Amino acid sequence: MSIQNMTTNTKLILLNQSFKDSAEVINTLGTLALEQGLVDETYLPAILEREVKFPTGLELPVCIAIPHIDTGVKRSFVSITTLKESVLFKNMDGSETLVPAQIVFVFGIKDPKDQLAILRKFAASFSNKDKIQPLLNAESEIELIEILNDLLGNMLVVEEV
Repeated sequence: MSIQNMTTNTKLILLNQSFKDSAEVINTLGTLALEQGLVDETYLPAILEREVKFPTGLELPVCIAIPHIDTGVKRSFVSITTLKESVLFKNMDGSETLVPAQIVFVFGIKDPKDQLAILRKFAASFSNKDKIQPLLNAESEIELIEILNDLLGNMLVVEEV
């Protein structure tokens, strides 16, 4: 089974941002998807609620968070931000520990069957600091997209906006 492709574009990428908390990060990135018609109005409340019940912080050499849901998704996408200062997300492992995320990937996954495979692919791609550090160092949105697409085996569909 092949994993569905994920749409992204330069307007779904925010570099070197500052946020007060995880909810603000998720709300900001989710709103970008809403503005582009990738999700409907049920998406934001659903993903924020899911993050409370099922946290998505991943403790890796460079910590990340991967909030995701299929509710309200019209087309599968990923929106990304790199952070000036880490934002705390609860650990995905259920331990209630806090993970200082430096990169946040907000997903909308249209087909729930693909969710686990997509998340595994992202987690495996970022298990090596040498692979993820270039994302933090990216100087433009298109550079970040190119680095990420290379890491993920070209699973991103990059649209012009």
